[in-house]
Amino acid sequence: MPPPIETKILYFNDISTRLGQISTAGIVKNGTGTERGTLRVYGSYALVYFLEGTGEYFDANRYRHQIVAGDFVLVTPGLPHRYTTKPGRYWSECYIVFSGPVFDLCMTTGVFNLDKPVRHLEPVDFWLSRLLSIVTAPESQAPIDKSAEVSRLLALLMEIFAGENEESQSLASAPWLTKAKAILDMNLEANLDLKAVSRELAVSYETFRKGFQKQYNVPPALYRTQRRLEVACKLLEMTTMTHQQIAAHLGFSDEFHFSKRFKQLVGVSPRQHRRTVTPHTPNSE
Repeated sequence: MPPPIETKILYFNDISTRLGQISTAGIVKNGTGTERGTLRVYGSYALVYFLEGTGEYFDANRYRHQIVAGDFVLVTPGLPHRYTTKPGRYWSECYIVFSGPVFDLCMTTGVFNLDKPVRHLEPVDFWLSRLLSIVTAPESQAPIDKSAEVSRLLALLMEIFAGENEESQSLASAPWLTKAKAILDMNLEANLDLKAVSRELAVSYETFRKGFQKQYNVPPALYRTQRRLEVACKLLEMTTMTHQQIAAHLGFSDEFHFSKRFKQLVGVSPRQHRRTVTPHTPNSE
């Protein structure tokens, strides 16, 4: 039997101010995140701080991140996303839901880097205490006190997300990174020599590897595997190609290697994925 999910509401507020509003905050224990395989859309901002456990975050911008304790996720309104544990696994999280013009301004001006919505903050107890301090001040219904709560949250978010240093900014503008991503997106069936790619980009292999990971939050080799598996998911959903045919089409050494990597990164086997989305597809073995 799975452990019961424990949800503790720490804060609830229906008073809006000119700056914005913190709506609710709480802690979830033994949770599994959003529904697996489904992208969810929020109408407000939400921050989620993971206290223990592991899982994955993924959004419609194709940003993927393997979540561990200490990861801090900023979810923005209107962005399809999911964050889930693996089957049979559970985690604990602290969350705050909020909205308002000051946060909209941070998003539209790029203060909140939407290309990288996850940060890692440790020690966990220290950052949890800072988050809770925002919503555990002496309770007051006065608008000025609600504005002060919004200001404390804004200051914390600015500290976390506005701290991009000059190196990160110059790296983001490096034209070779865009070219590198385009190369890794092409000819997914071919075996790609990453050192040859770095030579084509006219940078050292270490600069290529570290720069790509810093910019896209994933090593180049893993990024290419993820792209192959995204195509594999579509082939499983929309065609009757066998697993062996898909493995060969996408450049995996054999069906076993394909199935192993698919389950590692997607969370289920190719067979389970196909049965979930097309339970009556013939010739799926």
